[in-house]
Amino acid sequence: MDGNERPDHTGGEHQAVTIIAEGPTTRGDDGLPLTTQVRIPTERLLPGPVGARLEVVVRGQDGDRLALDLTGGTGWRLGDWAAGGSAAPFVSDPGFLAQHVYGVVSDTLSTFERTLGRRISWSGGRRLVVDADADIPAAETGYRNADCRIALGRQEGIPLALYRDLLVHEVTHAVLAGYRPRWSDRWAMLDQFSLHEALADLMALLSVFSSEEVVQRLIEVAMRRDDGPAADAAGRLDAALLRSGLFGLADDLFGRGRGLRSPLAAAPPAGWRTSLEPHARAAGIVHAVMETVLRLWNDRLDVPGGHSNAYLVASAGAEVGLHLRGMLVRGLAYMIPVDAGPEDLLRGILAGDQTVVPDDPRGYRRTLAACFAEVGVPAGDDATWMGTADLARLEYAFGNGMLDAGPEEMVRFVWNNSALTSALALDPSRGLAIDGVRTSTRISPSGFAVTETGASLVQEFVADAPEARALGVATESPVAFRGGALLRFDDGGRLVFASIKPVLDIDRQQARLDQLRRERPTGGGDPGSAGFRDRMLALHARRWAGAQR
Repeated sequence: MDGNERPDHTGGEHQAVTIIAEGPTTRGDDGLPLTTQVRIPTERLLPGPVGARLEVVVRGQDGDRLALDLTGGTGWRLGDWAAGGSAAPFVSDPGFLAQHVYGVVSDTLSTFERTLGRRISWSGGRRLVVDADADIPAAETGYRNADCRIALGRQEGIPLALYRDLLVHEVTHAVLAGYRPRWSDRWAMLDQFSLHEALADLMALLSVFSSEEVVQRLIEVAMRRDDGPAADAAGRLDAALLRSGLFGLADDLFGRGRGLRSPLAAAPPAGWRTSLEPHARAAGIVHAVMETVLRLWNDRLDVPGGHSNAYLVASAGAEVGLHLRGMLVRGLAYMIPVDAGPEDLLRGILAGDQTVVPDDPRGYRRTLAACFAEVGVPAGDDATWMGTADLARLEYAFGNGMLDAGPEEMVRFVWNNSALTSALALDPSRGLAIDGVRTSTRISPSGFAVTETGASLVQEFVADAPEARALGVATESPVAFRGGALLRFDDGGRLVFASIKPVLDIDRQQARLDQLRRERPTGGGDPGSAGFRDRMLALHARRWAGAQR
């Protein structure tokens, strides 16, 4: 068989693949790194492995790339690698490293696509390359948008790619770079870079909840650390989990129980909203979401017998964690493509969840809103989440067919509705860019389908200093004006959600300019200040060095 013909025994459209559950230092009773299985789409694979949208690079001892065929010659289905009798193969076998990376990346991408209800492209429509054991310092590990590549180094001889949460973190950056490219372009502000970090951390932290068995094992380990049996979970859940890998990123990466970040170990710093370091600026968001997990988890356990054994505790936690992860991902579809901040994230999560779970029977939205309010991010009135109160009288001259006709018809729709053009405060002398008009079908937790079409609209231009002053902005240098909207339509073509950042809202643009001056002290108001994006990416990398000190 030449690998081009699909064999009859592929076993369906998905297959189970073994990966390390959390990291190589989290061990089972047999002393081996704890593993789990993920179900990933089956596809044709070239040696590498190389798939349609993912290429994994693993190197030999001489540094040369290995052409690993994980399909057993079929060219299609991975032959699941089984561990030997010691922990050594997990950290030294190149075949398992390749399988683990391919499985984790595929599972992460599949999670986004299943939850959002559509395919997601990497940045520039390219194939994502993951260099699983690059010959680089650990501090240089990270995602590079320029070549759509994740490079992961080693820490004390162990490939960082074997830490599942670190790999999920970097894959999330790659997903966001393709899904919301203007969050990290030359005009992006620090709020957008910190959203990148917050979402990447949260997807990484919540990745461990995908398996009840893994959660159960980590709880048992945590209870042992606390010198108490799992049956004593009542009243000890908070303390145990704060020390466990469930609520820490890259647990024990640097030894002595230290990881990169533990969002619930302490309250976020008081000035997190204005910090110039992206991870510190993301701390409040991460803390709020993980605090939500913990509170809802304890609520689920507050029933007769809820704490009776580690399995029941783990089952409740896994359900809560997976539901919060789904809310987080669905919220992306309700987030504006430009100038997004923490309030936009919270509103997107709440609106997206309200669409698929109108009744909120277990109080997920109420608890999430309360936890965000505690870190200084108010949710507002739930009647305002959808943002359509002032957009009730719209002309739908093109009907539902408009949504399938492409971006030009969306421009006409906006232009022909003065309520929309006024809300957007568009400059009528300039064009309106449509980043995308995409239909998605999402399945609610109760099983019913929700079909919507989302449209991303952006208007941006550079005004020289005299023009900017004439518009009302105080400046001595050119100003980048930027705004837009995220509009969502139901399956009948009616507007059901709107998130808008007005373009010619001078107060907003002045505040944006002042913020840019604080964040780019050498660039001032110069649009797209040289090196700002590179500086943000460098700060992303330096968190490794800071964690090791």
